[in-house]
Amino acid sequence: MTDLENKLFDKTWNLKNRDSIFERLKSTNYDIIIIGGGITGAGVAREAAMRDLKVALVDMQDFAAGTSSRSSKLAHGGIRYLAHGDISLVKESTTERNWMLAHIPHLIRPIPFLFAALKTNKYKKRDIVGACKIYDFLSDKGQTYKNYKKHQWYPPEEAIKLEPEFIKEGNMGAAVYYDNNVDDARLTIETLKEAIIRGADIVNYSEVKDYIMDNGKIVGVKCKDLENNDEFEIKGTLVVNATGIWTDQLLKNYPDDIPKPLIRPTKGVHLIYRREHVKNKMATIVRSIDDDRAFFVLPRDKDFTVIGTTDTDYNEDLKNPFINKEDADYLIRSVKYYFPNANLDYSNIVSAYAGIRPLVMQKGKSESDISRKHTIFFSDDGLLTITGGKLTAWRNMAEDLLKEIEKKKTFKGIARGKHFSKQKFIIGLEKDEWTDELNKSGVSLDEDIANHLYQQYGKGALQIIDLIKEEESLKERIINENDFIKAEIIYCLRCEMTPHLIDVFCRRTEMALWIHHKKALDAAKKVADMMASEYSWNDEKKSQEIEIYMNYIKKTVAFLK
Repeated sequence: MTDLENKLFDKTWNLKNRDSIFERLKSTNYDIIIIGGGITGAGVAREAAMRDLKVALVDMQDFAAGTSSRSSKLAHGGIRYLAHGDISLVKESTTERNWMLAHIPHLIRPIPFLFAALKTNKYKKRDIVGACKIYDFLSDKGQTYKNYKKHQWYPPEEAIKLEPEFIKEGNMGAAVYYDNNVDDARLTIETLKEAIIRGADIVNYSEVKDYIMDNGKIVGVKCKDLENNDEFEIKGTLVVNATGIWTDQLLKNYPDDIPKPLIRPTKGVHLIYRREHVKNKMATIVRSIDDDRAFFVLPRDKDFTVIGTTDTDYNEDLKNPFINKEDADYLIRSVKYYFPNANLDYSNIVSAYAGIRPLVMQKGKSESDISRKHTIFFSDDGLLTITGGKLTAWRNMAEDLLKEIEKKKTFKGIARGKHFSKQKFIIGLEKDEWTDELNKSGVSLDEDIANHLYQQYGKGALQIIDLIKEEESLKERIINENDFIKAEIIYCLRCEMTPHLIDVFCRRTEMALWIHHKKALDAAKKVADMMASEYSWNDEKKSQEIEIYMNYIKKTVAFLK
């Protein structure tokens, strides 16, 4: 292994070494302190660490616990933004999508999207073909990294063969174009690791309470470790506010051209069914029969379908958004229209989740019409804020932020060539490499489990294989009908900062999504037993962790009652 690969698996970024990370945070004078451990903050940490800056990052929750684990889980260009004339946004997102496809090959999973022309919809063949041509052009023209495939138009009879359960009445044909599934939380964790192996100090459950000031300028942050209630300070040259939906809570000085409040939170919800109940074969763009808003029907792996998302203003608890009956009915009504034979009701919902988007305020625009472009600015007190943007564009957002820092000449020698950070992830693994290594290992796995480990963990899957070699029982499934196994839990506990049971289910894995909510307690007990053994939890602590997670699951499906 290379030096960076060795650092990736040296097992120092975990709960058992949390105290040593805090010692460094308290004693080091950092170049950049980042507040926020979602994909935006993670991207900034990676970009800065790659430029040899000394980086610290803290988050008051778990990493990706906000928006970055609650998206539609797509690495996509956003074809619908073409209708808003947002060409630059689509260009940015499609080219970033292509880079990820080439450089995190295990985690970015191409899927076909059906974009059908229906007599009842406003978009006809000319509109759809035109949009797909522009989408392909913006993605690939003059680019080193290309999309998986270009679009193709299919006449009605062929379109129906491709998606036989899709509505046939008024079907005038369809285009098929390509975007990608991604595990958003796993992308965030791996991006943080990219910074850590280059020297960044990163910790979760540490809330910034105030700033350290010197002559009217921010020179650090005052924090509280929420795990043990210890207060501590981190000092540094520059503080970055990358807190997404909490941006306004961290801003004390607004530039004249920045609206106050800056963020307009909107809620997006998703329902998860087994594929056999929706009966879709590919991803499909549908338009709500209620308000004509576009949303997705998305396949995930071989067994599941994700339906979403909504887009409604939200003024409640930012930490704990949940789906309600109105949200669910809005999605179900339209999917039943487009898939007339779908068996969609409350009884067969596997899981549900809601997230909040940090949209940048634009007066006079509806939730769905607000641009997804990002905003970067300095405040008079020296705070550097980055907010808005799309999940797919996280790397470009971080690069733009470093350009702003370069302009200020805060640090010497940090300038790099254009798109310097478009480098392969250290964890990245090609499928044929995985197959070869698995065959050489002598470990026998079910094909579904082998595919699951590869696409979630990349080179981390090789470490999981090593764990199974040491203890074969670790290849046992957590729940028989799902592909999650015990060895991946141990891997997350030993190679990632994972303090709580809910972190394992919601951010380190996708068990909270794909394990049926009625079987959540069985899975929670098994994983809690493993964590108790690894972390020396007593029975009281274990019961408390199970209760917290089950309360979360109950709230996600409370609308079913």
